[in-house]
Amino acid sequence: MKRVLCLYRVSTKGLVDNKDDIPMQRRECMDFIERQDDWVFVGERMEKGVSGYKVSAANRDAIIEIREMAEKKQFDVLLVFMFDRLGRKEDETPFLVKWFIEHGIEVWSTREGEQKLDNQVDRLLNFMRYWAASGESETTSIRVKAAHTQMTSDGIWRGGNCPYGYKLVHNGRIGKKNRQLYDLEIDEVTAPIVMEIFDLICTQGYGTLRAANYLNAKYPDPNKVWTAQTIRNMIRNPIYGGRMHMNDTLSGPIERLRLATDEQIEFGKYAIAKRIPHKYISEREAENMEVPQGATKISVFGASVLSGILFCGHCGKRLIGSYHTRQLASHPYHRPIYRCYNGAVKAKQCDGLSVYSAIKIESAVMEVVYDYFSQMKETVDDVWREDARKALRNGVKAHERAAISRLEQLSRDQDGLKKEIMK
Repeated sequence: MKRVLCLYRVSTKGLVDNKDDIPMQRRECMDFIERQDDWVFVGERMEKGVSGYKVSAANRDAIIEIREMAEKKQFDVLLVFMFDRLGRKEDETPFLVKWFIEHGIEVWSTREGEQKLDNQVDRLLNFMRYWAASGESETTSIRVKAAHTQMTSDGIWRGGNCPYGYKLVHNGRIGKKNRQLYDLEIDEVTAPIVMEIFDLICTQGYGTLRAANYLNAKYPDPNKVWTAQTIRNMIRNPIYGGRMHMNDTLSGPIERLRLATDEQIEFGKYAIAKRIPHKYISEREAENMEVPQGATKISVFGASVLSGILFCGHCGKRLIGSYHTRQLASHPYHRPIYRCYNGAVKAKQCDGLSVYSAIKIESAVMEVVYDYFSQMKETVDDVWREDARKALRNGVKAHERAAISRLEQLSRDQDGLKKEIMK
């Protein structure tokens, strides 16, 4: 008897939550197995909300597990409802099918039969099938993106997480296959808190961290902990000005959804930007920095020496390099600090300090570093110096040889020009 393993996949979470797509695939596969005299079902694997077009097989847990099972000879047949359930990448999925066949696994579809690679025609059909599936996914992606852009321009809620201060209400809109579609409406309970946030930032001069602590103290809720980043994201979100947004697309103002004026949003962005201290390296530069092989990439966004590699000894979270700014009589004074946001946001329950002096911490660390380097043998330094001298001598000689060669070439050119003048 041939042992059969089934794979079911749906590409979007909506199909998982609201449809019966996977039960349909399972029923088709079970009926197909029953019609085969020498097949026996041994297991199944499911992928929920995994795109076969956007996600590589190397990043799909089910495919990784199935390949490990194939190497251990734990099944003989891989059965899917349709071959595009294996994937839709024309530069990858045909070779995935080929890998299974080369490892002695038969690859079957309930609708398309067995995929064989006995000759050139079979290999061509195998490639063309996933080339066509990839094209279908790309076309669908373009169509969906265009539709969502139009919905955004028309001020229609596209779905997703409901922004704080609003609620989702079904007003009778029905989508494909009788799905209920929801619209945004102002939540009478949380909307005043959003308006209070804009008042704190734009009118009362609060910073985002101070506003977060104020809200945590005034509205204690274990399920909603306010942080400075949350406040920043809300101030920058166009939805609070009554505008739907998707990437660079903005709708016109929808007054029934407005919780802040355009002036408040623009001033809030300006106020937040002015509070961010100067950095010696931009965030984009930090993201594009090369990382040596085997090293862990960390954020070095900040002017402090130990940015990205310093941790709080109380809560274990990474400390952020920042500045404490004070306006003196003659000039502004910037004192470098390290900040633990778990300690700064009281609701995070960190019993350590919220701010540490960068001068004290860096002095202690650098003392250890200098002591370490001072213990190195002097011979190491001597070898380095000699290597540097050799490199310098070699560089000078190479430069001299190049200059002599160039001079000889110019001399030959000069002789040639003299002959041309005589002619």
